[in-house]
Amino acid sequence: MAVIDGLPGVRVSIRLNGSEEDCPEHDDPNPPQTSASSGAATHSIAKVIESQDDANFSVHFEVKDARRWAKNKKGLKLSIHIDGKRFAAKVYRKSELQGQVFRRHVEGVTYVSSNPRQFILKPFMFTKIKQVDEGGARVVEDLKVVKHLGNIEVTICRVDNIRRKSVLKKSSNVTTKTELAEKAMKGKNLSHGTSFSEGRNTPKTNPVKFTYPDGGVQLARFNFRYMSKMALQIEGIIPRDPSPESPPETQPRNAADLPMEEIQRLAQERLDQLLESKAGVKREADDDNELRMPKVYKTTSDGAIDLTE
Repeated sequence: MAVIDGLPGVRVSIRLNGSEEDCPEHDDPNPPQTSASSGAATHSIAKVIESQDDANFSVHFEVKDARRWAKNKKGLKLSIHIDGKRFAAKVYRKSELQGQVFRRHVEGVTYVSSNPRQFILKPFMFTKIKQVDEGGARVVEDLKVVKHLGNIEVTICRVDNIRRKSVLKKSSNVTTKTELAEKAMKGKNLSHGTSFSEGRNTPKTNPVKFTYPDGGVQLARFNFRYMSKMALQIEGIIPRDPSPESPPETQPRNAADLPMEEIQRLAQERLDQLLESKAGVKREADDDNELRMPKVYKTTSDGAIDLTE
């Protein structure tokens, strides 16, 4: 869960497929240079998470001791921009934040269906990017999309004068783009975009309007770049998988299993050893002959040869 040192009471995280556990987060070495939301932020943090094909995700946030930093303002507004578009904005009144810990999550975009009394929730979903070979105006259009693609931006600001709004406009901002021109993607380490899974009915929400006591200044901005495991490895954010070990070579059990070249090589080595051994025995025999003392023959007075030693 991303925590800002200067604002420890606010935490934001991303979770996959209804899990109760936060996604592992990594410090972002290349945080976005341009924000999707307007206004400066007093506090900010940038993380990177791993995205998976067709995985639903939700944004979770936690507020502790809100009265200390919300001060006398009436509430907080949470806004979620994904791939450069704002898909959700939730306002929480100060009365809701009075508890020691306040937790909420946003799992998708809510909009009014063709029936004004019916609300639809479409859950967020990571979708693999498909590249197409097109040029011209398509490239220019897609370059604008790529600028913020692969980023979840969550902002929190203080609000005041919260009051009911009589009419809720139909949302037209529930479409995304994950099929992009190859030329627009050139040099970009992007793997996924965000789309939506099948919608379902959801309880009606009460629209509100409010004012911004801090002007255009956000209290906090949380950035979560998302990408596949391979993309994380390419950027050096996580280590690459170790190379698989080669299986040990099976040693042949007899000469019949050896190739002819190997048999000839081993036979020659053995022949050389035998010849060298035979030559060594001959040299030892010659040495013994050289070291043997010459026999001295004596003759007797009558001319006979004495063979005794």
